[in-house]
Amino acid sequence: MTLRRWQLDATVGVLVMAWARVAAAYRPFDGTDADIAEPGEVELEIGPAGYSQEGSSRFIVAPAVVANYGFAPGLEAVVEGRQEFPVPEAQQLWAVGCFVKGLLRRGSLQGNTGPSVALEVGMVFSGSESQWGAHVGSVFSYRWPAFTMHLNLVNDVRVSERYEAGVSLIFEGPDSWRVRPVAEVLAERSFGPGDFYDGLSAGVLLGGILRSTEMLSFDLGGRVGRTDRLYEAEVRAGFTWAFEPR
Repeated sequence: MTLRRWQLDATVGVLVMAWARVAAAYRPFDGTDADIAEPGEVELEIGPAGYSQEGSSRFIVAPAVVANYGFAPGLEAVVEGRQEFPVPEAQQLWAVGCFVKGLLRRGSLQGNTGPSVALEVGMVFSGSESQWGAHVGSVFSYRWPAFTMHLNLVNDVRVSERYEAGVSLIFEGPDSWRVRPVAEVLAERSFGPGDFYDGLSAGVLLGGILRSTEMLSFDLGGRVGRTDRLYEAEVRAGFTWAFEPR
């Protein structure tokens, strides 16, 4: 099955279900931006290998992939996958998300004035069925000459009757720079039925994005944080390639 056919099938599935954390991301961040692929354009975000640590648990992340396809004006389909290999070897962890992101307002990211606004909805599936669920995210972006900012407000509902609310704020250096510094702050809280989970997650990411051409960029980032009193550390490296299949 071709990449285009696979993404279109995933899009139809999400729309039929009408209603995902593997939320469609923007390398090297956890959050995303209020921009979408042009109709007929494919954008691949690939992390060939990475390293993650949570408490005493260590993981090799290989690979982390996001595929975006602009299937209509103002709309794109997103399929995201992530595979983690515990070190030393143990049971593999995986997660796959299928999303649709729509541009609600064309703003400064699209060359207009004011904020760019997007809505993202979809489903997430993982090796643990209790982690399956629905995702709804609102994205607000604004570009100034000196920097660009993206605000993500996310809501995840799991089949385990757990609700997760999160917020992330992304900062990027001047878009005109070939190498621009980037940062992200993230916070998330989990809630359960009749119970207030001690599930506060918070983290900070620092890194950079190198624009090789208009269609190819490379990224490198390091993230530290805490989840349920456990220390987290992660290194992310990869690239984003946009093209129009013939």
